[in-house]
Amino acid sequence: MLKLTPKEQKLVILLGCLLVLGLVLRFTLPDKGGLEVIKGEEAGDDISAGLIDADAEGSSVKKEKNIVHVAGAVVNPGVYSLEEDARLYDALEEAGGHLGEADLDRVNLAQPLLDGQQVYIPRKDYGDAENNSFPGGASSAGGKVNINMAEKSELEALPGIGAVKAQSIINYREQGGPFRDIEELLNVSGIGDKTLEAIYDLVTIY
Repeated sequence: MLKLTPKEQKLVILLGCLLVLGLVLRFTLPDKGGLEVIKGEEAGDDISAGLIDADAEGSSVKKEKNIVHVAGAVVNPGVYSLEEDARLYDALEEAGGHLGEADLDRVNLAQPLLDGQQVYIPRKDYGDAENNSFPGGASSAGGKVNINMAEKSELEALPGIGAVKAQSIINYREQGGPFRDIEELLNVSGIGDKTLEAIYDLVTIY
């Protein structure tokens, strides 16, 4: 049997202790890469949770409401609250539908609604030969031209509005929605301050 000197014995013992310590550390400490993966998964969970919360919050956002007055030949005339993107036919449905004598050919059922607007459904025998205008149609009760509903010929009758400008007004409201105020006419190609001043008191958005 090999006989070791005291110095060699101490060296062997020291190497043995280092080996045991290495094995203990190897099996007791978690792998660094594993920690990174775990952290990544946890971060992913947090991000996913955040996205879910954001979606939940987005779905809970309520649309704006438009308050409109439905009058005329309808079952239940009154004031109704409708979604911001509602159309005239939605207001008519909300009021219980139209009466038998309603003249639906004189209204644009696809017209977008504005907050504070009056929707008037005329009767077939409404008015007389001298005054056949009605609120909510191309002309208001005061005889003003409704730029959100008027046909091209009605717009052309306004001072300074020819065929080209009339068509531009129609194109503008069809592409961007109804006019929110009369001054918005300045956004229409060909209409400037002088033209707007000439027609300002002759038109309406309701």
